[in-house]
Amino acid sequence: MSRSFKFVHTADIHLDAPFVGVNAKDARVQEELIRATYAALDRVATIAVERQVDFVVVAGDIYNTKDKSTRAQLRFRSVMQRLAEANIGVYLVHGNHDPANGYSAGLDMPDNVHYFSTTKVERIEVKDASGQTLCALYGQGFGTAVVTDNLASRFSRQAGDETAIGVLHANVGGQQGYEPYAPCSLQDLRNAKMDYWALGHIHKKQDLGDSPKIRYSGSPQGLNPKEDGAHGCWVVTMNRGEVTEEEFVETDAVRWHQATIDVGQMNNVDDLVDALRDECTRCRGESGGRPAIVRIDLVGRTEVNASISRGSTFDEVVEELRREQLEATPWLLVERVRNRTHPAFDIDFLREVEDFTGDLIRFTEALEDPTAAKEFMDEVLGGVDKAFGEFERDEAELIRRARDLSLSRLLEEDR
Repeated sequence: MSRSFKFVHTADIHLDAPFVGVNAKDARVQEELIRATYAALDRVATIAVERQVDFVVVAGDIYNTKDKSTRAQLRFRSVMQRLAEANIGVYLVHGNHDPANGYSAGLDMPDNVHYFSTTKVERIEVKDASGQTLCALYGQGFGTAVVTDNLASRFSRQAGDETAIGVLHANVGGQQGYEPYAPCSLQDLRNAKMDYWALGHIHKKQDLGDSPKIRYSGSPQGLNPKEDGAHGCWVVTMNRGEVTEEEFVETDAVRWHQATIDVGQMNNVDDLVDALRDECTRCRGESGGRPAIVRIDLVGRTEVNASISRGSTFDEVVEELRREQLEATPWLLVERVRNRTHPAFDIDFLREVEDFTGDLIRFTEALEDPTAAKEFMDEVLGGVDKAFGEFERDEAELIRRARDLSLSRLLEEDR
């Protein structure tokens, strides 16, 4: 007679991954970022032990690079030993960041750890302590960092499997922002007749289908500004091919936030400071007691634009905000604030004026196309780029800001 069973679905742990795009000078921030991926892995293991799961599946990318550090391998083995002591099996596929042909320190893993084959789809029957079969796991990993074959098309459920789970590192549906490795379609996955697909490669959790259940767990720790919000793992209970319970459990040690503040109704810098502090408070509250990294964009037409677009006022406001938020516990790093506000004048009216202001607006609007903006800025800044190297820039935004600053000065002269 079958019984229900419980497992953890995780992926894309990326041990030793740097936090991309963060220039953190504070020692506490540096230390927390270094340990973040390790802390997330520890949290996944704690969840598995506390929830008394039967096994854990890891859908690729335990490590951040194929040349993984010995420290990362030692830490991973330590966590696997902890799960072994709790009689929890771990079933893994290699991903593009940790392919089977990557560096290995030659450490022996405990007997509870099983890597799926990289040459074929491997089927493993998972049994409990009494020898009763709980389910069949199917998986195939990456032998090398670049796999362009449709691995999903090789999966096929055997007759007689009461519950079948597929484990795969793949880009389903050609999702942008991720390498097109092991590309496949939703239909390819459905054709395999699995009851649950445990996917890896995409770093934000996604449910792609309910019949069968097809999902990415996302990474247990966000690694860059695009990976904002809660990260964690899935705890899933199944019985006779059906998902009977499921819970997404947060595991991230540091949380990313991206925020936009509309300053259109603000009249002075004090209003702006209050809004920035309120946004930091909101982000801190949504981080559940974790440290956080925040990026904020200021938008809208406002009287405040004149104050924060000249001199050092804006930089000083941001620096003071950053200082006070880092001093709080838990710390919050205001990693970036961008001034994308507009002056409080009527662009539509000024565009129709037959003078230099109207000419300026019409000229810059002709450069709103990204290609035209880049060509213009390359011509204007060619000498600077040649002397100092081309720097990262948003050409259209630079043109807009130059236009607004010029208009502000022109209109002041007319008063």
